Amino acid sequence: MSEHIVYILSGAQPGPVFINSTPDLLRRMAQHRSGRIKQSQFRIDRLVYVESYDCAFKADARVRALKSASREWLDALITSRNENWEDLLPLKASQIAA
Repeated sequence: MSEHIVYILSGAQPGPVFINSTPDLLRRMAQHRSGRIKQSQFRIDRLVYVESYDCAFKADARVRALKSASREWLDALITSRNENWEDLLPLKASQIAA
């Protein structure tokens, strides 16, 4: 069984957030930070929240639940684990891909 990561990206709190899942977080973050994956016109590339699941089905269900949650609830969830919304992966795309 492979691990699947649910992650939330943000620019600056309380800016927009991007929610998704991936089996390879480092590769996905390198794609986000290099601009290969665009999240709109906003700069949303700071990893502020992660959860791990043992299968893709559970991770996808959690992504759907997070996307349907209120913004107030999401902000409280992120703040509960990352009070200052600091980048949990403070590396550049070139450092991640290396």
